[in-house]
Amino acid sequence: MTHRDHSSLVVMPWLVRLRWVSLAALAVAAWAATMFWRVRLPVVPLVALLAALAATNTALAFQLRLPTPRRGIIGAALLLDVGLLTGILYLVGGPVNPFSIVYLVGITVAAVALGHGWAVGIAVLSNLAYGVTFVYNRPLEFTDPSFSDRIMTLHLSGMWVALAAAAGLIAHFVSRVSEALEQRERELTEARAAAARSDRLTALLSLGAGAAHELATPLSTISTAAGELQRLQAMRPFSTSPTATDYVDLIRREVDRCTSVLDQLSGRASSTSTGNTQFALPQLVDDLHYRLGESLARRLEVTLPASPQPVSAPAEPLRQALVALLRNAFDASAPHQRVTLRVEQTAGLRMEVIDRGRGMSADEAGRAGEPFFTTKAPGSGLGLGLFLARGFADQMGGTLQWKSTPGQGTSVVLDLPA
Repeated sequence: MTHRDHSSLVVMPWLVRLRWVSLAALAVAAWAATMFWRVRLPVVPLVALLAALAATNTALAFQLRLPTPRRGIIGAALLLDVGLLTGILYLVGGPVNPFSIVYLVGITVAAVALGHGWAVGIAVLSNLAYGVTFVYNRPLEFTDPSFSDRIMTLHLSGMWVALAAAAGLIAHFVSRVSEALEQRERELTEARAAAARSDRLTALLSLGAGAAHELATPLSTISTAAGELQRLQAMRPFSTSPTATDYVDLIRREVDRCTSVLDQLSGRASSTSTGNTQFALPQLVDDLHYRLGESLARRLEVTLPASPQPVSAPAEPLRQALVALLRNAFDASAPHQRVTLRVEQTAGLRMEVIDRGRGMSADEAGRAGEPFFTTKAPGSGLGLGLFLARGFADQMGGTLQWKSTPGQGTSVVLDLPA
């Protein structure tokens, strides 16, 4: 969808409202001319033109239900407005009628919604149509002949009223449409940023899957070798010290841990990594304690709802996102400082990780979440935890937001819809 199509989609509701207001203003002007200036109006043809304007506006309102905007419909409506307004001017005094200024409203709409070409075309057509009323028009008639001597006063008073009405309509319409277009531009910018993050996330996951594939073979070899060492040690102990056995056990545990991580990267993890599963919040907290390790788990403060409800979500990606956020919080904190995980269940699931560490400057907070950007010391992290957590939030239709104050700490909030 082009920029002009987006503009048309935003402008169409305002065009419908503007035409209703214009219709009401013309009807009120006709009533005022009859009541206060004793003008005799051709009621039937005038009502027919106003009814035609109402009917076409109703048809235009139905077009708002279509998913794809049609600039041609807006252009056709504006062209029809020129014809109907010209017909009304013909019936009510021609060039003497001060409401010719209403032509400017259609030209303004065309300039905002349809671009330069349409605006120029409608401006030229409006001028030609107005020029025709100088030649072909129905002169004003008065029920009280004495009012015919004050036709110039009527014209000047009407110009004042018409100018005020047109100025108000144009000012309100253009300002509101500009606000709507700015809002749409912000939404498009955010959508493009989310799509770019998704593309980067896909690339990183592909890279991770490739790395997992390449590392699986050497890890398997190391695991086999460690198993052989254990078997040989059992058959013929080659050290009276338990150190060798401890090292072999350590190798096996670390290999198993690396294999588990690589399984998650390569997509060979259990089905809970992709599909929604139902689990209890206390179970999630237990898993987090296990993955963080005993030393970090002792420093974690968890606040759960008074009556926690079961959660339905992709369990493994959620755990990974929370572990990444918690490790970031611990890394930013001093060894004696605690980290808080606050969980709330309202319309959805809200999880807030709060640390009381060094915090981030405004510059760092603005760049946080970019892949490979980190505030940690060199070699302490890749800068992917926050990026991957935000990617998970985007995929779930949620949000990940943070606020940080230097010297006071950082708060990261993961909001997921119900």
